[in-house]
Amino acid sequence: MFRLLAILVCLATLSPAEEVLPELPRVYSNDSSLGLILGHDLTEVGYVAAHCEATDRYLKQILFTPALASPKARIEILDPAEPANVSVRNFGGEAFIQVQLGKSIDPSRLAAEVGARTWLARAAMAAGKPVDIAPRWLQVALISETRAMLRPALLDLWYREGRLNAPDALQNILAGRATDGETFLFWRALRAELGPSSEQVKVMIAVAQGADFTQCLPKQKAFTEGSWQLARANLLLTRNPVSLGMRESAESLDDISRFVYDLGQGDVVLTGPQAALQKDVPGIKSGMEARLATLRREILRQNPVYHNAWRLFGAWLESFPKAKPEELDKLWEDFLKERQAADVLRNEVESTLSKVRD
Repeated sequence: MFRLLAILVCLATLSPAEEVLPELPRVYSNDSSLGLILGHDLTEVGYVAAHCEATDRYLKQILFTPALASPKARIEILDPAEPANVSVRNFGGEAFIQVQLGKSIDPSRLAAEVGARTWLARAAMAAGKPVDIAPRWLQVALISETRAMLRPALLDLWYREGRLNAPDALQNILAGRATDGETFLFWRALRAELGPSSEQVKVMIAVAQGADFTQCLPKQKAFTEGSWQLARANLLLTRNPVSLGMRESAESLDDISRFVYDLGQGDVVLTGPQAALQKDVPGIKSGMEARLATLRREILRQNPVYHNAWRLFGAWLESFPKAKPEELDKLWEDFLKERQAADVLRNEVESTLSKVRD
């Protein structure tokens, strides 16, 4: 019995096993140009930082905006426990931004919104204004420009959509009800109308700090519904997209392969074989040379669906000066077959895309 008692005493005097505390989640940071970014996921921290740097690069290198006053913002990436959104607050004189990326269906846009709204919040606070005073349309404009810095293909998409769609009303844009693409076109058109970057920056900062957009424009640059639509049309007409959509490629091919010449009895429309029979006529000969130069310049921008049709038409143009009419007719026949096949493929693609959108 004494032996058992001794064992119990020894057990009672042993120190209990030390408890192992749960490991705290690691916090990663990135000191970006706009603010200190904090989060538990290193990839997310770097992703948001890249968009913040794109916003800063756009503002400094494109618009030449002045440096913002200190302090920098604090940006926290929260765990995806709630629906994805961006919140902006003034926390002790510092812009405090929180974002949840995990549940976003478009993390790129959300990260771009962090960059845009961070800069706008700091610009507003520099004038003693609330952090969220900038109108929604200006937020969307900067979000779009940030995304375009990282994904230049979006520029072509928005310009292409602009050519296909009617302009949105100015009041819808200023109320923040327009699409990203239409707001982007509005901002680009407004910048073109304002002229020097100093005027663009002056208006942007004034609006970011709560000024009425219509009141901060120079008197000679008043932007009405009519002037907006005219500026939009000028913007779309003066920029050639890097690449073309299926519709644009088809229309451009129609234009370049349509032959209208005056052979002595007024203008007539010639088919390829008819033009081949007249290939020694000086006007037709020089006209084909000009078309070949245009094709060589434009073919790389064509949509892949129509690339083969453009290539075969180019082969016909290259052969035009020296080939026999029957040889040109065979090339023209191949071109027409490829053009028809491209139209069929285009219809199938457009039909599939419309079903996906529905």
